[in-house]
Amino acid sequence: MFAAKAPRMNGTFDLVELVDDLVGGKLLAGDIIVVSSKFVAISEGRIVALRTVRPGPLAKALSGKLGVSPQMCELVVRESDEILGGVPGFILATKEGLLTPNAGIDKSNIDHGKVVLYPRRPLESASLLRDAIKFRRGIDVGVVISDSRLMPTRKGTVGVALAAAGLEGIRDLRGNSDLFGNILRVTSQALADDLTSAAQLLMGESDEATPLVVIRGMGRQLVNGKLYDMRDFAINSEQCVYLRSLGYSTRRKTRRSF
Repeated sequence: MFAAKAPRMNGTFDLVELVDDLVGGKLLAGDIIVVSSKFVAISEGRIVALRTVRPGPLAKALSGKLGVSPQMCELVVRESDEILGGVPGFILATKEGLLTPNAGIDKSNIDHGKVVLYPRRPLESASLLRDAIKFRRGIDVGVVISDSRLMPTRKGTVGVALAAAGLEGIRDLRGNSDLFGNILRVTSQALADDLTSAAQLLMGESDEATPLVVIRGMGRQLVNGKLYDMRDFAINSEQCVYLRSLGYSTRRKTRRSF
């Protein structure tokens, strides 16, 4: 596993060209490129100056309850699928099946007064990058678009995949036996999330300027041409042990129910 530092980006740029310049010549067939979702989003121009956002009634109500700026609340309303609740400073929302504070909108590593949204279409970006590497370098690689997340009751962040192109993102172990012959009924291995968490060790969370990590040695059988978007990694609320245990209603909430 090796990482690549990149110059600070404050606006749109050619993602394929920069990634190829940074790591293209070092890649081998079967490598997996993990790319920060923020890096992808900035390349797409997914940067918003908060002063340009006009909050609506729901955003103003959320702001009064949670102490988040009305402009930030408005962006969360626009970007999220559902708003489930929140605590002072954070709105808990879902985005394409991912449970995430503030719908993934981030204030860090961008100019003051601006925020970065999630990439517009993470799988499309991952596929484009994979295909470009194949065309330019003549090798098959996997690409994962990564973010970090908080886990319930755990300190600190771990990795989460927003999309994966060209690799096995989830390994279904249902029907297999454990060491004692017990049949696994619900177990799947979140391979793309595991790879993203490994990459986070080098990417970091502050001023590392390391949006790219190449993972090598996973075996070519993992790089197999499969595609996963955000919803492919998600389960619905009826299947989620956390939401069900906390009494989350299986009836879909509207944004205005908060």
